[in-house]
Amino acid sequence: MNSSIIITTYNSSKTIKPVIENFFKILDHNDELIIVDDGSIDNTKNIIKKYNDKRLKLFESNHIGRAKALNLGVINSSGQVVFINDSDDFSNKLRIKNSKYLIEKGYDAVFGKALIFNNFSQESLDNILIKLNNSSDYINKKQEIYILRDRHLFKTLSLHHSSLAIRREKLIEIGLYNEDLDICIDLDLYYRFLTNKLNVCVSNKIFIARYYGDTRFYSSYPKKKYTKNLLKLRKKYRNILKPPMYTYLYDLKIFFNNFL
Repeated sequence: MNSSIIITTYNSSKTIKPVIENFFKILDHNDELIIVDDGSIDNTKNIIKKYNDKRLKLFESNHIGRAKALNLGVINSSGQVVFINDSDDFSNKLRIKNSKYLIEKGYDAVFGKALIFNNFSQESLDNILIKLNNSSDYINKKQEIYILRDRHLFKTLSLHHSSLAIRREKLIEIGLYNEDLDICIDLDLYYRFLTNKLNVCVSNKIFIARYYGDTRFYSSYPKKKYTKNLLKLRKKYRNILKPPMYTYLYDLKIFFNNFL
C-alpha cells in the first residue's frame, strides 16, 4: 500500500526545507511527496526545485486557494493512501506505519495526536523532532483508538488536519475538498466523512508536530469573520447529523469567546 503526501505551499520559504527533508527520511521508495505551490511570490518554489528526488513532484498553480490546491494534489496523486500535511508541520515514521495498518484493518480515514510547537528556530526544530520521533506510542494506554462520532465534531475540535490519512478512492468518492469555501475546509470535510458514513478513527498515538506560529492562516484572518463562518457551518451540519443537544453549549462557548 503506497502513500501520497499532499502539501500545499504559499510563501512557505521559511518552513518548507526542513519539512521536505524530514519526509525524505521517513518515506519509502515507492511513496510520493506531492507539493502544490499556490502562486508563491517568495523563494518557496526555488527551494523545492533544488531537490533531485523522484519521490518529489511539484505542481504550480496561480493562487487558486487552499481547497483547489489540495484537490489538485489529490487528483494528481497515485498512492492508495493520501496523507495531508501542512507546509510547516512534521510527521514521524509512526504516522505512516500506523495509519496504513489501521486502514488495512478496514478504516477509511485515520487521525492522530500532535505535539505543539511555536518556534521555528533550528534549535527548537531539533528538539521537537527528537521528541516527535521518540514520543511514547500512547497518550492513553487504555484506549489505542476511538471511532469518530458526530458528538466529537460538535465539541471543541481537537482533530489535526496534518495528521489525516485517508483512502484516496474514498476522498474522491465524497467529492474532495469543498472549493466554494475559503475557510473551515477541513471541518467541512470531517462533517462529510460522517454524512457519507465513512469509518473513521482517531489514534491516541502522536503522529505529528504542529506549528502554531505566525505563519498560520488563522493568525491573519479576521477573527469575527472566521467565527461567523464556523458557526454557520456547524448549523448546516447540525441540521443534517442531529448531534446530542448538549453540544449546543459549544456553539454558545464559541460565540461568547469571540463576540463578547
